[in-house]
Amino acid sequence: MKCVMMILIMVGFSCQSTKSTSANVSKDEALVYYSKGPCLGKCPVYDLWIYHDGSISYSGINHVSVKGNISRKLEEQELKELKRILNKDSYGDRVFKKIRDRPITTLRFNGKEYKYYSNKIDGALKEIDVKLKNVMNNIVLNHENKEG
Repeated sequence: MKCVMMILIMVGFSCQSTKSTSANVSKDEALVYYSKGPCLGKCPVYDLWIYHDGSISYSGINHVSVKGNISRKLEEQELKELKRILNKDSYGDRVFKKIRDRPITTLRFNGKEYKYYSNKIDGALKEIDVKLKNVMNNIVLNHENKEG
């Protein structure tokens, strides 16, 4: 009987710890989510969330100059430019064919998700890809300058 009670208490505590993590800001509420996936080599792997208020959350995962989490805020003009690019209607549906040893880029905004290879896109999707890479590079560069 004591064993059963101990198990119930442990399960109760483990459930409580998961409740507090869901109180954080949901990553699903982001204006845009941008992610670079792994390859078989040393491709940078990171996630980037940009929220409607301009706040940014970067998570460097592997083969990046800054690992871990960084939080920043976009300048007002940068946020306006990003929203302008995201509101273009020319993204369309794309056929995605997985290729071995190529890092997959995942882009999610306006309720849609795009998976692609950065070197295989053009037009409006290329424009947003370049913009988000620049945002990520600026975050990392500013972080390195503050620490250096």
